[in-house]
Amino acid sequence: MNETEPDAQGTEPDTDVQRDIEPDTRDWADVLETGCAECGFTGDEDVTAVPDYVSASADAWSEVLTRPNASVRARSDRWSDVEYAAHVRDILDLFRERTSLIVSQSAPTLPNFDGDAVAIASDYRHQNPAEVALDLRAAALAYAADLAQITDEQWERTGYRSDGREFTVTSLTRYGFHELRHHLQDVGA
Repeated sequence: MNETEPDAQGTEPDTDVQRDIEPDTRDWADVLETGCAECGFTGDEDVTAVPDYVSASADAWSEVLTRPNASVRARSDRWSDVEYAAHVRDILDLFRERTSLIVSQSAPTLPNFDGDAVAIASDYRHQNPAEVALDLRAAALAYAADLAQITDEQWERTGYRSDGREFTVTSLTRYGFHELRHHLQDVGA
């Protein structure tokens, strides 16, 4: 069905909802070695400052999610603010889980995460901005609290993605920091 044609019931579809976004196939972990020119991430950030940044980011996201157009995709190839926030909420939980595994187990295999598949399955597009803000805040504060408890020896513990890529708690924390920083930039915060 064309975006502008009436559906089977003869009503006009919401054209913004009908847009599909091309899945992102990039392995974003490469920013750990190359940095990210888009958001200024260098890959050398001080991980001991990340808990405070993660906690403070919840305020920025709360502000973003009060925008009157937070659920609108301004461009057909980009998520809405709500979709980015729901993704960030879920990756904060993911990075917290991965960090916990590395700290508590010897060289664990970290759970896979397909952000595009999760966005569709969780229907990010139709989530309530106020609820996403609350859940994102809870995820940010929990992740920040866990990171603040990492000991000197734990920063170098390792875990592996299913493709074999090795992460230390340090590199994983930097990777999570990049995700958060980059997506705040995506929404202009």
